[in-house]
Amino acid sequence: MALAAGMTGCKHPAAPVTNIPGGGGPPAPAPTAQTTTRTPTPGPGTGETVPAQPLPTGQPIPLDNKEYTPLFEGPHNEDREKFKADTIYFDFDSSAVKAGEEAKLQEVANYFKDNPRMEGLIIEGNCDERGTEKYNLSLGERRALAAREYLANLGVKPERLKTVTYGAARPADPGHDEAAWKKNRRDEFILVTPK
Repeated sequence: MALAAGMTGCKHPAAPVTNIPGGGGPPAPAPTAQTTTRTPTPGPGTGETVPAQPLPTGQPIPLDNKEYTPLFEGPHNEDREKFKADTIYFDFDSSAVKAGEEAKLQEVANYFKDNPRMEGLIIEGNCDERGTEKYNLSLGERRALAAREYLANLGVKPERLKTVTYGAARPADPGHDEAAWKKNRRDEFILVTPK
């Protein structure tokens, strides 16, 4: 009976908070006005998609995005190759940026600090297939927000960063084992430039 209970699923514990360079103070809810939840078309047996909830992390990030709104909302190019090598990966059920992934975020931050042109970054949060659709959308959002906050604390203007969550809808590897799941628990970075 205990084995059966363990196999039917579990409640997910609260995700650990990412330690942000230069951060401090008590956690505060992060704003989500710039976060987009892209809802996949529900398939057979899936429930209704519910927008993700905000991530309680470090200091709030200002959301005055007037300068970059036309870039993200108007005609633009998306370069998925520029930061492909900087994709960061997460532990199971976690949105904490791992120490081994910090150098990748530093590379991305350096690019934006060295290039003040009208360019932006879309941070796409993704999950493996385990968990409900609602939970995975929320976890994907927390992962994208963790990277956004980390980059902002490294000196990237927050208004140049937009987050999107796909939950488990866009697996990098379609497999159903730990090797595939490790590749799917990730944030991808897309360079946005005006057309």
